[in-house]
Amino acid sequence: MSFIPYTGSPNIPKFEYVADASIAFTKGYLAYRDTSTGEIKEQTATVGDVTTIEGIVAETVTTESSSPVIDLYPIIPGGLYVADCTNNTAANQLNKAHIVTNGGTVNNTSTHSADVNAIFIALRISGVAGDKKLIGRFALPLGQVSA
Repeated sequence: MSFIPYTGSPNIPKFEYVADASIAFTKGYLAYRDTSTGEIKEQTATVGDVTTIEGIVAETVTTESSSPVIDLYPIIPGGLYVADCTNNTAANQLNKAHIVTNGGTVNNTSTHSADVNAIFIALRISGVAGDKKLIGRFALPLGQVSA
């Protein structure tokens, strides 16, 4: 399961980030900024939110302590992305925020979620319902985030 930039979106170039040297990264998974260590980590659970999510892993790689870097497609305002989903897709899931339950899957339902982990806004269905893919954008903070 994974995310990819949508081909109809603005060109999203890869960018090299400082990564957590102790973990492997999976192509298509989301990566987030660990605000305590200052490193990029792969989202493997529901840990990223709109204030820390950074990008989509461009290729599967195991980082090394000598060069802990990772290429990501940054999450950008106006960018559209294709997401693999847990459930079959349906029109009643569109224009709603959905929770990303792991780094590569949207938990798509017919209910809008106000949860901090509901970072994927579904805009269109990709393919047929059984393909389990939605096209959408990531919710991004519009200004200063209060602690």
